[in-house]
Amino acid sequence: MECPSVQETWENSLKVKSLKQTGSTVLKNKAPRWHEHLQCWCLNFHGRVTVASVKNFQLVATANPSHPDSVGDEETVLLQFGKVDNDIFTMDYSQPLSAFQAFAICLSNFGTKLACE
Repeated sequence: MECPSVQETWENSLKVKSLKQTGSTVLKNKAPRWHEHLQCWCLNFHGRVTVASVKNFQLVATANPSHPDSVGDEETVLLQFGKVDNDIFTMDYSQPLSAFQAFAICLSNFGTKLACE
């Protein structure tokens, strides 16, 4: 097995970066759906969130009318955050969000609630 040189790796990363979309992305909360059996509004976290909490959320991309190059897909979850146990939460994110951006968004969910508890 032959590893690429540092120069080849750097050149490939530049090509990948130039192919990435440079438009903006507007995020919004995914709308919950009414669950007939439970008689409540629910979001599907696919088993990743196990405790009901007001802090649980999912963000999806929406088309930004002021930016014609923006892309919206209101079914693909880009960030989900939810409670799994007492004081234990899980965060799942995907592109175009970085780990730092996703974590900052999730931390802002605690903004005014930390001092109250």
